[in-house]
Amino acid sequence: MTWPKFRRWAVRRLIALLVVLTLYVLSIGPMWWEWYSGMYVSTGGNYWVIAIYEPLRLACQIDCINSVVTAYIEWWIL
Repeated sequence: MTWPKFRRWAVRRLIALLVVLTLYVLSIGPMWWEWYSGMYVSTGGNYWVIAIYEPLRLACQIDCINSVVTAYIEWWIL
């Protein structure tokens, strides 16, 4: 593989990764009540929702990420 082809391939993969990560973070808004129910209310289900959003919950321990995610979630739950 030549350098220009590798570079195009790498740029495409980076763009795809950024799009997927952005959609992942944005998906917490509509899924907030499912996550909240599984995490704090329900004892019988929604484990897949908890597992999917656990990395985001851990990332929210950083103050700047927490403030942005919290503001976004508030748009969905108000």
